[in-house]
Amino acid sequence: MSGRRGLNLNVHGARGLFAMAVFVYHVVNSGLPTPAWLAGSYFQTYFLESFKSGVELFFGISGYVIVGALARAPSLRVFTWERITRLFPVLWATLFVITLLALGTGRPLPSLGMWLLNFLAMPPFFDVPQVNPAAWSLGYEMTFYALCAAAWWLRGRGVQGWLVIGVAVGALFLIFFPRAVLMICGVAIASGRLDGQRWRWLGAFPSFTLILFLVVWRAIEVRSGTFIISISPALMPFGQWLTIVPAIILSGALGMMALKGIVDGRGPFGAFLRTRVMQWLGTISYSFYLWHPVVMAAAKHAMKTVGVVEQAGAASQLLFGLLSIGPALAIAHLSQLYLEARLTRKLRRLLEGRAARTPAAVDGLLADRKPVLDRTDR
Repeated sequence: MSGRRGLNLNVHGARGLFAMAVFVYHVVNSGLPTPAWLAGSYFQTYFLESFKSGVELFFGISGYVIVGALARAPSLRVFTWERITRLFPVLWATLFVITLLALGTGRPLPSLGMWLLNFLAMPPFFDVPQVNPAAWSLGYEMTFYALCAAAWWLRGRGVQGWLVIGVAVGALFLIFFPRAVLMICGVAIASGRLDGQRWRWLGAFPSFTLILFLVVWRAIEVRSGTFIISISPALMPFGQWLTIVPAIILSGALGMMALKGIVDGRGPFGAFLRTRVMQWLGTISYSFYLWHPVVMAAAKHAMKTVGVVEQAGAASQLLFGLLSIGPALAIAHLSQLYLEARLTRKLRRLLEGRAARTPAAVDGLLADRKPVLDRTDR
């Protein structure tokens, strides 16, 4: 694990693409009138509906960047603090704003206890109602970070078989939560195990394998009659679950091939991801992901209040997307600038300041570590 330094422009641009895919999915599933030619079509069912899997592709990127984050961190304490300061500031800001809007409009909120648990990004095996509907994925992220940190801690203590233990626990998690399947694929790519010439074919056609992953992953839901999150031996008959496992493995392989091609920057697709627009979208992707549901909720409420939906008819969905995208991008830009960059930098300096006043600093815990936000992190 070399902890590859620097910013992979291809991965960075892919963040923006995946965040935009989730936005399009939410437009398509807004509940607003849809053009007759689109409603129920194969294009909508198997392609546009599959855009929600941009989240799973984000998980793959998390697996990719976690290798470098662990390798660069001087201690697990620093690694943990960096993960917390990376995810929580924007999450907390959206939770407070959504709460205020809910109180002002009379919309229901979870109980106080459940509301508070939202601020901790609880693991997915806890059934916590989400105040921010997009924040469910952060529970997966934090669980993945904790598993990686635990495995790295066992390694540092000289525990034999630490990797086997980590893989076993991770595999058990994937059995019950298959949406995280691309995380292990990202780890495999970042660790360099797929860098050899014999593996080069994996990433030869990233745009093609990316579309195949989306379609096959969506087809699993359509054919099984349930959501991916419900495909678990704990939630369906064991025999039925076994019949779906090969399709999940196939989808994971396709997703890994797409991610490998993205990391390597192959072909015109790689050039597209390196454009200035995609780089900017990649920079604001995390804030955009968490803020766009807030903007979309406000836009839909405004459209219904002033009667735009009745007047626009089948064009309501397209108009909804156009009204939402600009404000969502603007808010995401400000959030990235002030919360992700400036506030995160200050919070990380707090830990560095405390370390400088303790004997641990003498051992180089944070020696020569520059307090800058790692843009390779999601």
